[in-house]
Order: sequence, then C-alpha cells, then structure tokens
Amino acid sequence: MALALRVAAVQEHAYAPRNDAGAYLTLASDISHTGDYTLSRNPGVGAGGTRGPSAYFAPGFPYFLAAVDIIDGHEVRRDGAIHRARIAMALLGTITVALIGLVAFELFGAVAGVFALALAAVYPVLIELSSILVAENLLTALALGAVYCGLRVRRTRTIASACGWIAGAGVLTGLATLTHENGILILLPLLVVVSRRTPPAKRQRLIGPALLIATTAFTIAPWTIRNAVVMHSFIPVSDETGITLVGTYNPASAANPQVPYKWRIFFGIPGERSVIRQRSHLTERQLSAKLERHALNYIAGHPLSPIEVAFYNTLRLFELEGSFAWHASAAAQSIAPHRADIGITSFWILCALAIAGSFTKLTRAAPRWVWFVPLLLALSVVLVNVETPRFRAPVDPFLILLAAAGLATAATRVRTGLGGTPVVGETRDPVPARAAQLIEMRERLA
Repeated sequence: MALALRVAAVQEHAYAPRNDAGAYLTLASDISHTGDYTLSRNPGVGAGGTRGPSAYFAPGFPYFLAAVDIIDGHEVRRDGAIHRARIAMALLGTITVALIGLVAFELFGAVAGVFALALAAVYPVLIELSSILVAENLLTALALGAVYCGLRVRRTRTIASACGWIAGAGVLTGLATLTHENGILILLPLLVVVSRRTPPAKRQRLIGPALLIATTAFTIAPWTIRNAVVMHSFIPVSDETGITLVGTYNPASAANPQVPYKWRIFFGIPGERSVIRQRSHLTERQLSAKLERHALNYIAGHPLSPIEVAFYNTLRLFELEGSFAWHASAAAQSIAPHRADIGITSFWILCALAIAGSFTKLTRAAPRWVWFVPLLLALSVVLVNVETPRFRAPVDPFLILLAAAGLATAATRVRTGLGGTPVVGETRDPVPARAAQLIEMRERLA
C-alpha cells in the first residue's frame, strides 16, 4: 500500500525540479558519465558562480540519483530522467516505511510495529516527500537504518555477536553524513548504546565505540580524500558553511516582515554586492570563507540573533508561523499549495498522537538514546534554516513511533476492557529472560 500510494503521487502531478533538486540532477548526470562531479575549473562551475570544481553538495544523494541514471541506461530526455528519479524516491519512501515498522517492533513490540507501518504508509507528508527530489529522503532512510542497528546491538550477549550490528550502524551513519552533514550527529546516541553493551573487561571496553567510530570514518574517508586531491583543502564532506550561514545571519533576512530570518541565497543580500562581483574569480573555498566571516561578524554584532533564529525556525518546524510561511516553503520544493495544506493538517494530527504516546508506559520503558536522534537532527537545522517538510523529514518518523506507542497502548486497554487478553506488553527485552537462563546454564556446563 505504501508503494502504491507513493507511485500514485508521482503519476498524479507534474514536477519541475527547483533550486537544489535541479543541481542534484545535474551532478547525478556528471557522476553517471564520469564518476565524479565535473572537474572543470571554469567560472560558474562551483556553487554561487565560483570557479570549479565543487564540493558544495554532499555526495550521497547525487550518487544515489547517478545510480538510478545508470540503471535506467542514461535517460537522454530530462523529463524522462526526472520521472525515473521520482519513481526511485517512491521506492526509497517505501523502504523508509518498512524501517519505521522495524524500529517500532524493536522498541515496542509487534502491535506497535503494525500501527507504525500503517501510519507511515498513509502519512501525507511522507507520501509527498517521496514524490520530489530532496536529499532528506535518503538521509531519513539511512538514519532509521542506523537506529535499527543500534537497537539490535542491545539484544546481543557478547561483543563478538554485536560487531556486525555496530559496523552496520557505523557504515549507515557515515552514509547519512555523506548525504547531509548533520547526519554525523547520529553517532553520539549510538556511542551511548554501544558503550553500554560492551564487556566490563578493560581491554574489550573500547572495542564497540572504536569499531563504530572507525567504520563511520572509513565510510566518509574516500570523499574527504577526493576533496583534498581535487579542492586542495581539507573538506570532510562539504564547503557549504559560508553560503549557508550568511543566508540566515544577515540584516535583510532579519528584517523580513513575513518570515523573519528566512534563509536566502547571498545574491539577494544587499551587503554582499562586492562578493557577488568577485565570485567568478574565487574558488568555492574562498567564497565560503568570506561569507562565513560576514555571518560571524553579524552574529558578533547581534549576539541574540542565534536565539531569535532558533525561535522562528522552531515555529516553522511545527508549522506555527502561518500559511504564508508554509506556502513559501512548499513553493521552493515544487509542492502545490493544497498539498501543503493537507500535509500541515496531517502533521498537527500526528503531533497530537505523538504527545499522547509520549506519556505511555511503552515509551517510558524504551531506551532514551533513540529520542536524542531526532532531537539532535532538529537542533542542527533550527539554528540555521528550516524549510518544511523537507528539513523535518528525519524527525517525522520518530513522531510516528510515539504515535504508534499510544495507539498500541489504547488498543490494549480496549481489548482488556472487553475481556480479552492484552495485545501489547513491555518493550522488547534485549535478551528474553528464558533465553538468558539457557545461555547461562550452557556456560556453566561448559
């Protein structure tokens, strides 16, 4: 059902890639033909009209689209390539639904897992995101995969049996970082669960955390090495910091009467005219350094601006800034206004269910580190830029998990009230009690 709804959304309306989506397709075409972004050093090749080559966009999503292009046989027509890419988004969205169900099953049990699957399958926001080209679709799937691996680590008895899941979590975290730089934040909660499941012996205590960090670093390393060779600079993933920061922290964005501190490209910032004139002679790294310095100077002169940015972006994150704000975000992503309205309503309903689910026994018994994943990902965007539903995409699945816990608890109470047996119990035990007793007995006999 999830796949059918997402393919139907792709087929239902035309889509014109704008802004980042158009750049992703261009980069994917370069990769599918040459294996890398274009290495031309001509003006205009780099981000913001700078001299190439480029490392502005994290490579994960462009490489994903390049793989689709290769499988498709290098679709010549642009509209055909766009359609194939959107079908790939529908498939990726379906995988995300499955991962939400798996994580819910590990956290709360089978009944909550089914509720999570059902909610994720029909949630309009996830359906709409699965029909447009945004990197957050891939980031969401990778983040959920990493969390699932972390949950499976809790169920292992020895560090040896946990190594596969730890390595999987590290690789997925590395891929998430290569898709969106803030994906590296997933590493922090995973380190908590890995540290807790390591043996007490001093020599073995660091095996889990070291393996997690190493696999994450090794996954990111090839792109970092590429940047060092091509860009002649140490750029772990992307050099977008300057353009990103100055787009929010500038007088023009602060003075926006309808959407305060809404991010804008530096072309539209009056104080950056001198940089605009110079950009064709600058590399991406040089432009980023100049704009980053301007943004930090603005923050130094307006020390409360990060708090103001966080406040307004939090309102945007929860769609509380009014219809103008969410319609502006939808237009930037080629989402029709009426679809945006449906998404807003469904998001608010989901929030209400999630709030109710957060007070259940199931949620209180679940490992707390899981909830730090969406919290850290949300904090990483509210201080800079929030364009919904795109930048909230990795957070919504965790709201679905909370809502599923609430619905499973309600189903249990209804069934119990009707005289039936409970359909849901405690959160899944990392190692079932009976199995633990058998393992201990076997070890004693050995």
